[in-house]
Amino acid sequence: MDEPLTDNPQAGPVPAPPVVYLPVDTDADGQVTDVKMIKLGDGRVALLGYTALDRFVDCWGPHQPWLLFDSRQLDDIHAAKPFDVKLLDVAVPEELRPAAPQGAGA
Repeated sequence: MDEPLTDNPQAGPVPAPPVVYLPVDTDADGQVTDVKMIKLGDGRVALLGYTALDRFVDCWGPHQPWLLFDSRQLDDIHAAKPFDVKLLDVAVPEELRPAAPQGAGA
């Protein structure tokens, strides 16, 4: 999995940034429990990385927890939770974005 992150599988590889923001699941204490991945229409599993926090929020919404991760260690994620492709700065459909936590803003 040494190939660079891509923002469009047909556009070819682009250089990977030194760090990426990754969407994660967290437990009740806010500890990371899993890195979220997306199943693509063709059945492949994609790891989504974001080059800046504002891009992450634009693509996932304000309620998605994130982790700032060293791009050189993405192979560690792949070893623990295999994926087929890495995508960069990709918008996520509204139906896959998390809603505001219950009681938020109350």
